[in-house]
This record gives sequence, C-alpha cells and structure tokens, in this order.
Amino acid sequence: MDKFKSIVVGLDFSECSAVAMKQAMRVAKASGAQVHPIHVLDTHVVTELESAINAFQHGLRDQLRDDARSRYAEFAKNIPGAEKLELDVEVDALIRGLLRTAARHKPDLFVIGAYGRRKADVGMGTVATGCVRKAMAPVLVVRDTQTGPFRNIIACVDFSDTSQRALETAAQFAKCDGSDLHLLHLFDAPWNDFHYRSPTPEANPDFKRQYRGTLEAHLKNFGKDALAGIPSGKVHFHLVDEPSHREGIVEFVRKLQGDLVVVGTRGKSNLRDVLLGSTAEKVLSRSPCSVLAVKPEGFEHPFSKA
Repeated sequence: MDKFKSIVVGLDFSECSAVAMKQAMRVAKASGAQVHPIHVLDTHVVTELESAINAFQHGLRDQLRDDARSRYAEFAKNIPGAEKLELDVEVDALIRGLLRTAARHKPDLFVIGAYGRRKADVGMGTVATGCVRKAMAPVLVVRDTQTGPFRNIIACVDFSDTSQRALETAAQFAKCDGSDLHLLHLFDAPWNDFHYRSPTPEANPDFKRQYRGTLEAHLKNFGKDALAGIPSGKVHFHLVDEPSHREGIVEFVRKLQGDLVVVGTRGKSNLRDVLLGSTAEKVLSRSPCSVLAVKPEGFEHPFSKA
C-alpha cells in the first residue's frame, strides 16, 4: 500500500479530538500527507438557535462558522503545524456532514476521536462508530490515552481480502512508528467438537501440532508481502484457539496491552448489520485501545460521496 496522501480529521474541539489531531499530524509528517481538519455544526442545534433568537438577527450560520474557526485557532496552538491549516466548517447532521465534507478531500485515511466530551472507559462513541460504518476510507479512531506513536499494533487476520487490506495498512503504521506488529488469527479447532467422544484421530497431539503448523505457515505466507521492510524481530505471529472471534480479539488486546488494533470490516449494501460485521462491531464497542477499521475494496456509501 502506498503512503497516505490525504488525511481528514473530524474535530469537535474536545480533549480526545486534540489527541486525534496530533496523531493525524504525526502520521502526515511521516508519510508526506496533507491534513484537512473539518468541523460540523449539527443542523438540529443550529435550527433551534435560529428559532430561539430575535427574528431580525441575520447571518447566524456565518457567525457560528466564524466562531468555530476562532475556536480552532485556539485549539491548534498546542499542536505543531495545525495552526497553518484551514478548518472546513459545515452545517449538517453530524455523521453525514463529516463524511460528505471529508469526501471533498478524497482521503485515504479518516481520523476521529473515540468520543467527544463524554469519556468512555472502553469502546467508541456513536459519532465515531457511525463514521466507521459509513466511511469509504480506512478510519482511525483514537483514544485520548494514545498521545504518541503506536508501539504494539495488532492486525486481525482471517485470510480474507479485507483482512489483507487491513494488514497492509497495519504494516504501514508499523513502519511509520517502528512498532511491534502482531498478526493475530483466531480459529475454532475441529477437535473441540469431539469432546464428548472417546479419543479420535482429530484429538491426537500430532494432529494438533500439524494443524497449528499448517495455520502458522499460512499466516506467515499471507503477510509476507505486506511485512517487507519490517525487521523480523518486530513481527510476531499468534494463533489463538477461540470459537468467538469477537471476544477473542478484545481479550487478546487486553492481555497484550496493545495500543492499536486493526480490523477489516465487511459489507456491500446499506444495511447497518452488513455495513459493519459483528466482529468489527464488538471490537469497536469493547476495545480499550485505538482502532483502525479498514473497508472492503469497492465499499461505497452515499454519505461518503461529495
């Protein structure tokens, strides 16, 4: 995968979005990308304001845009390089506005804070999750605890085309940050289905070793091209026997104390349940660390079209 060229950051001026902005600037510096900060004024809130003020008050939306740009100027003072960037401000429904404004910049990475002013111990807020579901570009959802480089990156691999794209993107971040990159494959071992029987060939220790050996070889071969350029000592392969991929990923992230988990999503229709697969949904709702969600090739959503 080529280096990032256009990075969009959704901002609400919260502490978490400040960390997201810092991450975007850091990644952009390493890859030579252009950063585009955007802010959306919620249509519902603006409409209520307009109905509440004097009928002769004109230009409220322009005034609110100017106020947002003033807030950004103050917000950007502590983020090197950010003060030189121009903030896009739009009035729209939050998620739709973020994605449509972002689409004008043709991003190959969308960055957003995990939540706004209501901090959650785990998981992501509704706006961040909505952007993950509907954005066509990879979405990096940043927790406020991740202020520096990602040191332990976990790439979830199920051998699908989308997980190949996810691994390529994870490797790109690992090269940028000099991270340890962990390739994680969860599997439901066939011998688990024979627990109620007397010993069978499937339960034989030699068979188990052969089965795991085949999986490990497949995992190493699957990531071969994406991992080129990463020192071998920085790459780790993990096979975990866990029938529930959703629970297994979250538990692995906790045990490893990962600070970025990369997962592929799936979906080709506009139905929410297939916009975001159940595994990705669980990771977003339970992850204690930042999440990078990568979409299938050809994924589209009307909100993400300029």
